[in-house]
Amino acid sequence: MSSYRIIEFNGIKLCLNEEVYEPAEDTELLLSILKIKKGENIIEVGSGTGILSIISAKMGGKVYSVDINPFATLSTLCSSKLNSVDINVINCDMLTCFRNKIFDVGIFNPPYLPFEEYDDWVKYSWSGGKSGSDVLIRFLNTITARRLYILYSSLSDEDKIMEVLGKRKMKINRKMEKTFGFERLIALELDAKVSIS
Repeated sequence: MSSYRIIEFNGIKLCLNEEVYEPAEDTELLLSILKIKKGENIIEVGSGTGILSIISAKMGGKVYSVDINPFATLSTLCSSKLNSVDINVINCDMLTCFRNKIFDVGIFNPPYLPFEEYDDWVKYSWSGGKSGSDVLIRFLNTITARRLYILYSSLSDEDKIMEVLGKRKMKINRKMEKTFGFERLIALELDAKVSIS
């Protein structure tokens, strides 16, 4: 198994190795719009190092973290222990390990580059399928939550993403954009119109 090293990101200590995506500008952008209320049930898909899950737990959320990458699952678990937060960490493909679970909040910083490269684990963190939006669309079509926090790139197929949001009647509450070189990143807070009793 690969060895882990400790890094710091936004004041949070994280466990990282070469098979796990290192938090970057996209993570910061998504964090800038993230709002969690105490007691909310949270699901983060594609947890990586666990940074978004840890901050959600520190805000008072009851967090489930899921990643298809077993190294990322271990990284999230290690990071949660380093930061003394309680997170349910699951090695799973997207939401396939949950049955009819409704969450208050869904978080996904998806792979958004238009590539299909899956020959080692870290490539799952950036390969968004041929359109760059395939993985995000799969998430949007399977998640059941009241509020979502997602991110995509100008390299992704934005029209496809907007079409799915329209079909699912998801409303954009907040939008933040930032340009890095030739790429624009877009973070959204979505009202997913799901009622939880």
